[in-house]
Amino acid sequence: MTKEPSDPYVQRILEAARQLFTESGLEAVSMYGIAKRAGIGQGSLYRRFTDKGEICSALLLDSTEQFLAGMEKQLAASAGEPAAVAHLQSSIEQVVDFIEQYAELLNMIKSEFTGKKQLTQFEHPFFQRLGVILTELLQRASHNGEIIDIDPRFAATSLLAVLSPDLYLYEQKRHGSSKPEISRGIVTLFVTGLTKR
Repeated sequence: MTKEPSDPYVQRILEAARQLFTESGLEAVSMYGIAKRAGIGQGSLYRRFTDKGEICSALLLDSTEQFLAGMEKQLAASAGEPAAVAHLQSSIEQVVDFIEQYAELLNMIKSEFTGKKQLTQFEHPFFQRLGVILTELLQRASHNGEIIDIDPRFAATSLLAVLSPDLYLYEQKRHGSSKPEISRGIVTLFVTGLTKR
């Protein structure tokens, strides 16, 4: 499957999808509609993207790469610092900010990814990289004696489950929760709840 940035079809597809998603919302847009708006055949579209999740991933590629690279840079810069729990809280808040900005696209990526491949969200490259960051922070906090005795890897995976776009959208739409309320709830569970008293 070709997804070269220099491929003019890829650029047409992404621009058409961006316009349609903005106009109609993600759920209402079909692959057929994207191909039609891009002025290409469905075969040309499917040779480049197998589903809307892949299109969403491509649309978010620059943003997710910049976000994760920034998180990884902060992690490297904080090596050896004693306040791993404070860094964990800051990281959770940054992830919630990112989810707030891109929740619909992230949720589409997650549902398409898990639906077609029978895999979990945790196996998506975005969540894998985020999991490495969170595991490292929890390991540091555990090593520093800042938190209760836990398995950092399992705790990081559990935190990733909570930091999912569908949970965020559910809380927002079903319960009317604001971003600060959601962020505070996650911090209460995974920072306050794990911190030694």
